[in-house]
Amino acid sequence: MTPEPRTQAADTSIPDDPTTKREKRLAAREQRKQRAAAAQSRARLTRVVLLTVLALALAALTVAAFTTSFFGLAAPSVGRTFPLLAADHVAEGTPVEYNSRPPTSGPHYAAWYQSYGLVTETIDPRTWVHNLEHGAIVLLYNCSEGCPDLVAQIRELHGTLPRGRNARNGVPRMLVLPYADMDSRIAVVAWGYLLDLDELDRDRIVRFYDARIDRGPECVNLTCPS
Repeated sequence: MTPEPRTQAADTSIPDDPTTKREKRLAAREQRKQRAAAAQSRARLTRVVLLTVLALALAALTVAAFTTSFFGLAAPSVGRTFPLLAADHVAEGTPVEYNSRPPTSGPHYAAWYQSYGLVTETIDPRTWVHNLEHGAIVLLYNCSEGCPDLVAQIRELHGTLPRGRNARNGVPRMLVLPYADMDSRIAVVAWGYLLDLDELDRDRIVRFYDARIDRGPECVNLTCPS
């Protein structure tokens, strides 16, 4: 008996759809583009964050520099501030009412005290306020008995002060003189600033001097009339 020829099984597999392959390639390409775009976005965000941090750090450094004597433009917090009065020149003998004791700003005579260091005579504040306008420092001491020991200590301190760029003949531009119209024993004065002391405090006086010297209203970039 002759065997019947074997019939070939029908191929039921579905041939690859070219359209589906193309869609997959497009989808994969779109995913790669999205990942690349996301990576670029993260990189931009990282740069923005880094630049922001850098800018804030630079701003903080600038503020710190300007609030110290690092650049010589401003000062650490030492002493009290007072509202500034007009720096008008008045004729000698003109009454002037100041807003602090001792004065820290305000109208004054056209002539200022021409030398610095320790003096024993009383000087009219309407004269030495002009020195303040020139960026100088005035140290006043109030003691009826003369206090030679204190004066000797102040003299020694004065000799150790930084000379400053506007000093003449190597003498620091701090004027020291007796003054009675104040409540404290010692007062250190700059234009708009006052440091009250009951005892000689070398550190605070030097800090005040370093912070305020050469910063009066007539000074430009720390260059002042002498």
